[in-house]
Amino acid sequence: MDLRNKVLWLLMMVLFTTFSDAVEVNHKGLGEVLIYPYYTVNNDLNTFYSVVNTTADTKAVSVRFLEGDNGLEVLTFNVYLAAFDVWTGGLTSGFSTVAGHEGEPSVIHLTTDTSCAPFLVKSGQEFLPFVIDMDLDENNISLNRAREGYIEITEMATFVGGTIPAADHTVVGTPTACNRIQADWADDGIYNTLNDESVPSGGLIGSASLVNVLEGLAFSYDAIALQNFWQGEGLHSEPGSLEPNLSSAFPESKVLLDSGEWVTSEWEHGFQAVSAVLTQFQIMNEYAIDSIVAGKTEWVMTFPTKRFHSNSTNEELLAPFTQQWDGSGACEMVAVDVWDRESNELSRINSSVDPEPQPRPIPNMCYVSNVIEFAPTGVLGNSSSSILGADDYFTLNTSSFGSPIAATESGWGRMEFMDSVVPSPSTGAGFKGLPVIGFAVQQYTNTGAAEGLLAQYGALFKHKALIEVDAE
Repeated sequence: MDLRNKVLWLLMMVLFTTFSDAVEVNHKGLGEVLIYPYYTVNNDLNTFYSVVNTTADTKAVSVRFLEGDNGLEVLTFNVYLAAFDVWTGGLTSGFSTVAGHEGEPSVIHLTTDTSCAPFLVKSGQEFLPFVIDMDLDENNISLNRAREGYIEITEMATFVGGTIPAADHTVVGTPTACNRIQADWADDGIYNTLNDESVPSGGLIGSASLVNVLEGLAFSYDAIALQNFWQGEGLHSEPGSLEPNLSSAFPESKVLLDSGEWVTSEWEHGFQAVSAVLTQFQIMNEYAIDSIVAGKTEWVMTFPTKRFHSNSTNEELLAPFTQQWDGSGACEMVAVDVWDRESNELSRINSSVDPEPQPRPIPNMCYVSNVIEFAPTGVLGNSSSSILGADDYFTLNTSSFGSPIAATESGWGRMEFMDSVVPSPSTGAGFKGLPVIGFAVQQYTNTGAAEGLLAQYGALFKHKALIEVDAE
C-alpha cells in the first residue's frame, strides 16, 4: 500500500470510528435504550409492556416511568435480565395511599415476571409522588398527572462474574439468588459485593399495548431504540435512582437525512444528542372519523427530552424549545394542515399567527405527552379524549374556520414545528423542528357485525416524518 492510499485509509478509519460511536436511532428496533412513547390508565385502559434481552449477556436495566406533564419520574426500578430473558409488566388505575396524596387517582404497577427486580413490590407497586412534589406549581402536584406519560428502559451494565449465576433462571424458571443482588444494594447502596460490571452491549427490544378489556380493544406499538448511547462503561445505579436518564448519553449524534446522507454532530450535553436524533421538522399521519362506524382518531406527540431543555432549573432555556416550564405548562407553537381523502385542504391552524384573522383554538404542545383528537365540525369535545382519556388535549375539527365542507370524513394531516429554535452543536449541524415521537390511534364500532353482537376495532400507526437540517 503506497503512502497516499495509506493516509486515505487511516483517515477513513478515523472518520468511521467517530461516525460509528455516535448516538443514533436503530431503525431495526435493537439498542441500549428503549423509549416507549405513551402509557395510560385513563378511560378503562391498561398498559402492558415488555423488554427482551436478545443477547447471551446478563444485563442490568433501569425501568423508568415518567409522567406526561413535565416528564418527571414516578417510578423507577432495576431489573436483572439473564441471557435471552424477558421482563413484562402492566399498569392499571388505582388510588394513592402515600402520605399527602391519599385518595388521589394514581397508577399501580403489576407483574408476575420472575426476573430479579430488587425491592419492587411485584404484586402491586404504587406510583410515587416524590419528584412531582418538588415541581414548581404546588397546585399541580397531584398523582393524577401520572396517569399518562411514557416509559424509558436503559441498559446500565453487563456482568462477567457472580451476578450471572445469581440472575440465571436455570431450569426452574426463577433466578437462583436474586436475594444476593438485593443484599448487595441494601448494605450500603453500592454494588460492591459482586462487583462484576462490564460495558453495555445493546440488543434490547421492546413493545407495549394499550388494552381496554371492557371494550375488547388493544393498540400495540414497538419501542424506539437508541444505539451507541454509551461510550464504554454505563452507569449501574442503585434501584430507584434518577440516573441514568437521557442526559447520560454520549454527547454525539448521528442522523440519517431523507436524502440518504449521514450527519454527525457533537454537543455539550448528552440529552442534546438524543434530541438531535429524535428531531423532526414535520410529522404526518392519517385520521378516520367515518360516522357509519363511529370512527375516532387521536394523535399522541411525546417530547422525551423536553424537560432537560425547558425546566426552569436550567441556567438558560436550551434550543430547540422556546418556552420554560412554569409548573403547569411550556407551550410550543405549531401549525397543522389537514386534507381529506379527495385532496381538499380543510384547515390550517397556525398557533404562531398574531393576531389571528378570527378566533381559533390553538393546538399548542404544552406538555411532554400531548394528545390531539380529530372530530367533525361543531364537535367541541368532552372533559377527556374519547379513546385515550387524556385530560389536557386539543380537539381538531376537520372542516372548521371557513374551510370547504369535507368530501370525505377521513384523510391526513401534517404538523410543523416551524417556530422552534435551531440548536448549535460544537461540530456538525443542527436540525429544524422538535424531538418528537408518537403515533395515531383509531377506533371503530360495528353494530351489525352479527346478530346480537357489537364489534370493536382498533389500529395504531407510527407517525411519519420529515427531517430538515439547518443549512446556515
